[in-house]
Amino acid sequence: MTVQQRINIVFASDDNYIQHATVAMMSIMQNTSQQNCLSCYILDDGISTSAKEKVYQTFRGSNVEVHFLCADVKCLENLFVSGQLSRAAYLRLQMAELLPESVERAIYLDCDLVVMKDIVNLWNMDLHNHPLGAVSDYGIMASSKDWPRKQSELGFESNDEYFNSGVLVVDVSAWRRYDYGSKIIDAVKKNNYQHHDQDALNVMFYRNWAAVPLQWNVIPPIWNLFIKILRKEKFRKKAIKARQDIAVLHYAGGYKPWEYAEIKAFNKSYYQYFRQTAFAEEPMPQPNKNRRGRSIKRQLFRLKVADFWQYVFRN
Repeated sequence: MTVQQRINIVFASDDNYIQHATVAMMSIMQNTSQQNCLSCYILDDGISTSAKEKVYQTFRGSNVEVHFLCADVKCLENLFVSGQLSRAAYLRLQMAELLPESVERAIYLDCDLVVMKDIVNLWNMDLHNHPLGAVSDYGIMASSKDWPRKQSELGFESNDEYFNSGVLVVDVSAWRRYDYGSKIIDAVKKNNYQHHDQDALNVMFYRNWAAVPLQWNVIPPIWNLFIKILRKEKFRKKAIKARQDIAVLHYAGGYKPWEYAEIKAFNKSYYQYFRQTAFAEEPMPQPNKNRRGRSIKRQLFRLKVADFWQYVFRN
């Protein structure tokens, strides 16, 4: 018999990303037993009343409870942002202060992903007394350029691990006890880290985090099986295994699923869950005006190449 659980999930969003956070929540609901209660906390950076109503409408009568928590954006002023990163991304650093005292553990998720397996399996992972669980970022660790740079700038050694911050299992009690959030915000203010608070998180939890299986945060370098991943056996085997059994597909980087019309090989899952939300009447696709001219053909070619390499290395 399955034991009922209350699973706490945290997103950080502004008005631009609340549709995508809702799609992510729908993907979680559709792949998790109705016996479990999903308490979704959205750290709110100016989400409109009309958008909030669409979120409530989407999950009314379901096993998903939605809570909007007003963030303290003043302490985040003048933080370094660039590229696709907005101020809302830093809100996760406030989760320990914003979440109810009763919440002792939570899963943090970026908005640009879909969950394809039962999130209970992630929720129940043993952190082995670490304050954080995360997935190694092979995109950086396999890079002949980025990884040496991280070692130099962050003080890492070649055999260390560096994690991606898009999927985190958080010991919220420990974060409160040691005031990790404030310490990381202070570090970000003092350093223009290339990868923003992800770098700061890696510095704060250096050698003090639990490794989560790669399938729980499949980022583009894994999904596309980049050559830098394939050429090193220690990355290749785990990457191919994760790609064959994706639990979380994370559209990190420049190709967002909502910016293109539905294409089976690329964004079918996003559209599948999008159509089940109250945002389904929104005009689609929603191209980014700052990335006009970015053809999807390159990404589709990458996926075909990755399918080929997965077949070659199937054994």
